[in-house]
Amino acid sequence: MQRAAVDEVFSTIRAGAGTAAVSNSSPMVVRLNATATLNQFESLLRIYVLFDTSIISASGTISSAVFSGYGIQKEAGNGSPDLHLASSSPASNTDLVAADYQQVGITSFGSITYANFTGLQYNDITLNAAGVTNISKTGISKFSLQTSWDINNSFTGAWVSLANTDFRIGTAELTGTSEDPKLVVTYTVPANSKQDVIWFD
Repeated sequence: MQRAAVDEVFSTIRAGAGTAAVSNSSPMVVRLNATATLNQFESLLRIYVLFDTSIISASGTISSAVFSGYGIQKEAGNGSPDLHLASSSPASNTDLVAADYQQVGITSFGSITYANFTGLQYNDITLNAAGVTNISKTGISKFSLQTSWDINNSFTGAWVSLANTDFRIGTAELTGTSEDPKLVVTYTVPANSKQDVIWFD
């Protein structure tokens, strides 16, 4: 999801309408890119990630969950924000449109620091209570990835002309599953008092 090809201050690019959506990009990218105009930006990108978690069932009780994204690359041209997991609510579960750009939550479900985000391996975000509540036990669980600047509506980096800050994450569109985003959910099923750990990707 993105608002791009603009020249706007941070609050405007964050609150504006989406200009494009790509539902099969590889890798997925969270990005803020500066223009040559002082303190203005050309693009802001967010990642939406959806998982079918209906196997848990309504009777399941979730005790914990961890989101993992396979790091491809990162860049800190405008600073080094944290990467946050939050909610999303795109109109479709199988495609994205530009209008979905604003369909993101502003409550953080957990985060990883820029320094701890590592390429060529999985990077884990443990979900807090709000994040666990966001998991659908009977349908599709919808998440977004945003920088701390985006989720907090405050650019606290150091603006540099034409510089780029981003996180790049592997996607399910790649052949194989070695870089798929995944959600590991631990839950209890009352019927047999068994605790299961399920991996969604």
